[in-house]
Amino acid sequence: MIKTVIIEDEEPAALRLLNLLQKLEPEISVVAVIDTVESAVKWFNNNSDPDLILLDIQLGDGISFDIFSKVNVDSYIIFTTAYDEYAVKAFELNSIDYLLKPVSEEKLEKSLAKFNKFRGQTRNFNFDKLLETLEKKEARFKKRFVISVAGKLKVVETESIAIFYSKDKNTFLMSSDKRCFPVDFSLDQIESLLNPESFFRVNRQCIVQYKHIDRIDLLSKSRIKITTNPLFEEEILVSSARTSEFRNWLER
Repeated sequence: MIKTVIIEDEEPAALRLLNLLQKLEPEISVVAVIDTVESAVKWFNNNSDPDLILLDIQLGDGISFDIFSKVNVDSYIIFTTAYDEYAVKAFELNSIDYLLKPVSEEKLEKSLAKFNKFRGQTRNFNFDKLLETLEKKEARFKKRFVISVAGKLKVVETESIAIFYSKDKNTFLMSSDKRCFPVDFSLDQIESLLNPESFFRVNRQCIVQYKHIDRIDLLSKSRIKITTNPLFEEEILVSSARTSEFRNWLER
């Protein structure tokens, strides 16, 4: 049997990987599904190394590379990641396999074939170099916005912004404490400055941050309504043209 561990903090993504693995490789036995760095370190300290690990990069309590700074693990690793091609080059240079989210059956099947081909060979990963490349990619996105309020400058961290929206030909942001401020950028400009893993342009008037989505209602096959936390007073509907892309974004 191929002893396998899934490390993924999003339950739907973990369940999808589990189902695909069982379908594609009968010899695979998933011995653990783990959702945090802390739980992973504890598991590896108390269990023998698995043959295969499917590993998400960003977990709820940190970067998954932190696991390997605390424990020595000798397993073949397939990263599941939403990072773009710029960062993916780092995986190739380090001889680590990767799957871009949402994970497709075809791509997972190819990764498993690669695992079977190189199974048992020595693995030499340079996690420090890989993390450095990914951090450079993150640096391309805007980390804060400076806005003018009553003759003073206020700095709002991008991470604390729940939503960007346009109204009456002006652009605003709503922060996590439900305060709204005007922004000196158009929504098109803002969209290009944000990390697409965290923010999604749901329609022409609105960009939402994933962690501030509180509820998603399916009104019809092509109509989705979003409720944010804090609550945005106006109705937020995902445009029909972006519904499919929005669903894929949620699975990252």
